[in-house]
Amino acid sequence: MVNSTLFSILVFIGLCLSFTAHASVTRLDASIDRNPVMEREPFVLKIEANGSVNTNDLDLSILNKTTFRVGRTATGSQTQLINGSLSRSTTWSIQLVADSAGKHIIPPFELNGVKSKPITVTVVKASQQNTGPNESIYITNQLQGQKVYVQQSIKLITKLHISPQVELQSGRLSEPSLEDAIIKQHGKDKDTTEIINGIRYRVIERVYTITPQSSGSFTILSPQFNGDVTSRNGRRSSFSSFIQSKPVAAQGKNFEIEVLPIPVDYQGPWLPSDLVQLNEEWQPATDTVEVGEPITRTYTLTALNVSEEQLPEIKSVYPAEFSVYPDKSETHSVVRNNALVSQRVSSEAIVANKPGTYTLPEITVNWFNAKIRKAQKATLPSRTITVVPSSNPQGIPQSGIPAMSSQSSQVMNNDCACADRTESVTKPVQSGPTGASSSLKDVTSLTIGETKVSSFVIWTLMAIGWLGFITFGLLYLKNKQRGLNQATTQQHDGGARSLATHGFDINELKRACLSHQPNQAHALLVEWAKTYKPNARSFSHFQQMISNELKAEITRLEQFKYSDSHSLKTPGWQGEKLWQAIEAQLKTVDLEKTESSDLPPLNPS
Repeated sequence: MVNSTLFSILVFIGLCLSFTAHASVTRLDASIDRNPVMEREPFVLKIEANGSVNTNDLDLSILNKTTFRVGRTATGSQTQLINGSLSRSTTWSIQLVADSAGKHIIPPFELNGVKSKPITVTVVKASQQNTGPNESIYITNQLQGQKVYVQQSIKLITKLHISPQVELQSGRLSEPSLEDAIIKQHGKDKDTTEIINGIRYRVIERVYTITPQSSGSFTILSPQFNGDVTSRNGRRSSFSSFIQSKPVAAQGKNFEIEVLPIPVDYQGPWLPSDLVQLNEEWQPATDTVEVGEPITRTYTLTALNVSEEQLPEIKSVYPAEFSVYPDKSETHSVVRNNALVSQRVSSEAIVANKPGTYTLPEITVNWFNAKIRKAQKATLPSRTITVVPSSNPQGIPQSGIPAMSSQSSQVMNNDCACADRTESVTKPVQSGPTGASSSLKDVTSLTIGETKVSSFVIWTLMAIGWLGFITFGLLYLKNKQRGLNQATTQQHDGGARSLATHGFDINELKRACLSHQPNQAHALLVEWAKTYKPNARSFSHFQQMISNELKAEITRLEQFKYSDSHSLKTPGWQGEKLWQAIEAQLKTVDLEKTESSDLPPLNPS
């Protein structure tokens, strides 16, 4: 028992010693799976070290300085125990592709002081029959135009053809390459099939737009494909436990292009295109609006074969009587009918503050027609609109005291008219000298009697009027004192609650602000302005009579409301600052009233 245990320990120590002996690298071998190889045909470089090492210790960056295109790299390790001897090895497998025929050198690698030998690779030119449909995987390119202007976009259609004799396991298709250019893929890959020479190929189509940023002669390098495929030759054993794959690579045709510079006589922002259109839309669609009524004006600039970033902003000019609230513009592009269609959509809300007839000037966008090589303009004609007064004008309410005086005056005038009519009727009774005295006495007595009755009515009405005047005055003074007391209490509490003025409850405005309801807050704000500043001719005039802080918050509210920003998924309107500005405005006015009530009236004498 003891001997067997001792034997196991010795074996374990021997294995450890053996492992230690093989842990250090003494040999580093490099080889390729075939030689010679064809241009643009992938092959595998294998590097093997006879020890257990960290795969990151081998520097493979020297391959980037060679004429080879470097593909995927796979690493692995293997451990073997033969006759009690433990051996380990580490391998690196790198996919390489040579783009041109000739002699190419794979440099030596070094690991822990051990070097591999360099490898000379012979690359032969691919035959014509192997660059077309007879290949298992190949790329075709189609370029829409090879002479363009700087910053004009051209379309490249790349198709990857996959033969039915192979099954694609994995792969990557790179983008095309052009010096100093913006390259974008448009849309998703289109996966279809095409019958070529009687063989149904799977075709993956990808569309790119290439926008050169400098003039000169350039070469567009084709997209490259690198992947792994398995063969469908039908001779694979059904008892095989795994499927072996092989790397493949493909590259299409490159293109020489000429990029023309901007013409020296061109004016304005550079916009090369085949077609440019500028349209507008008005909401509401009318040329007659009321003061304070918002109009949404939307511009749509459309251009062919130009990137969306190249489209300029639309600039408009308005008279000083208009307030303008611009919204953020949006750009997008799509490929349709073999052309790149780009659009910029921008909108603004305009509000007229004064009645009148106004002519809005025309809007022009300069662009260069790349087809006929001539500068042109996209124009929106001038437009005349008529601004009429608001259908809900601001009025000054009458007080109760003048109304009562007017009513009393009207009653008195009616009574006087009745007395005059009575006198005129009784005068003809005076006929003949004989009964003149008696008749005159009767008439005078009757007139005097009627006069006494009229005077009694008049004095009664005057007494009622004065009584009403005194009662109204007392109630007015009492309500004013109550308002001053409440304003003083609210100032001590830090609040700005105000009594309802002419039926308006400012608490409704407060709730709309604090609950972040922009439409309701704006409507209540307009109603509050009518009662708070009854002398204001319009809402715009009201904004000239308030503090700058409140004016700024009203402008921010109108920008959100009229520019329709909430449709663009921007943060919603927050009303706390507006209510704070209203509170500050109320405190300022109430404080002025309180201070002025404590001062004696000025005596001009």
